[in-house]
Amino acid sequence: MDQLPPGNAPRLPYNSLQHGTVVAFGITYFFCTVVLALRYFQAIKLVKRVEVDLVILTLSYGAALVYFVTMLNLMANGWGRHMVELNMTDLIEFSKGLLPNTLTYLIIPAVTKLAMLCVLFKINPSIYYRAGVVAVGISIFAYTLTLTSITGGPCNPMKENTLKCLENVALAQAALNIVSDLAVVVLPLPTVFSLQFSMKQKISVSCILAIGSSVVICSIARLPYVIQLGETTADSTYTEAILGVWSIVEVNLGIFCGCSMRLKPLIVRYLPQLGLFSSRNTSGHNNIKSHGSWGTSKELRTDPRKAQHTYQLHSVQKGSSDPLSSFESPLGASTLRGAGTSTGPIQVHRGGDGLRSDGDSTDTILT
Repeated sequence: MDQLPPGNAPRLPYNSLQHGTVVAFGITYFFCTVVLALRYFQAIKLVKRVEVDLVILTLSYGAALVYFVTMLNLMANGWGRHMVELNMTDLIEFSKGLLPNTLTYLIIPAVTKLAMLCVLFKINPSIYYRAGVVAVGISIFAYTLTLTSITGGPCNPMKENTLKCLENVALAQAALNIVSDLAVVVLPLPTVFSLQFSMKQKISVSCILAIGSSVVICSIARLPYVIQLGETTADSTYTEAILGVWSIVEVNLGIFCGCSMRLKPLIVRYLPQLGLFSSRNTSGHNNIKSHGSWGTSKELRTDPRKAQHTYQLHSVQKGSSDPLSSFESPLGASTLRGAGTSTGPIQVHRGGDGLRSDGDSTDTILT
């Protein structure tokens, strides 16, 4: 059968690629909705506060819906179809809808990663660690601002001969996105693995990091299609749609990961039988460096000559059965007193409710 020339192609219903895009968004956004709702339940019912990362993730959640709406608009004008099926009117409308779609995608992953960095900033008081977190955050903000400015300016798809420019922006964003994803995953590793965790705690942290790694995998999976888009423009409307499916999964998975990494209070309260976040150690004194007595003193001080700091334990009572007693402060049961410049080894103490470390904020936030 002869192909119909552009301009005479009839309007067709959604094809399999377009249907797959809708399904991919529906499934991943559903899980985002569930975990975000759980975070708000936890914030209102249990911890009695709304953390800044939750506010930022809510913005990402709303932006993800806007991103999908821009995709639906593009579908109505040829997104996900082969070029031969489209007429000139379709291509013009497609170009109009491409700008908001591209800008939205550029912004959402960056905002989601900034929310994660807000959490990671709290887990280690070391000035070097926090400087690294801030440096990563500034880098993400800088390259996102630069790419959005270029896309909305010289590479605006409504201008003539800007397709190659847009492809270069997509390639640069893909590479920078992979690097920043890896940075967010790797940043907490030295702190997390320096703590005295039980096997169940290590498993729970590994699950969180695995979810974060899956976002990196999605970013990497997009890369070949970005490269393919730059090598051939003969069927860009179809290639961009394949790229868009991975983008949807990446965006929603990032939001899911950002929300789930702070669900410890909810799980401890309603699913204590899992024991994933138990900080008790039944092996006695093995590998534990203790300071002072093993009693219920509310103040534990470390040797100032070793650049350690003073910690105050709040709401820790011997024999307490309240699983949320360790969530009285944003950083957990131990609130840091000092400038947070310690780079020495993490010391572990015993309070009234079990083993606690000077890095207890890490234990409280992530496990």
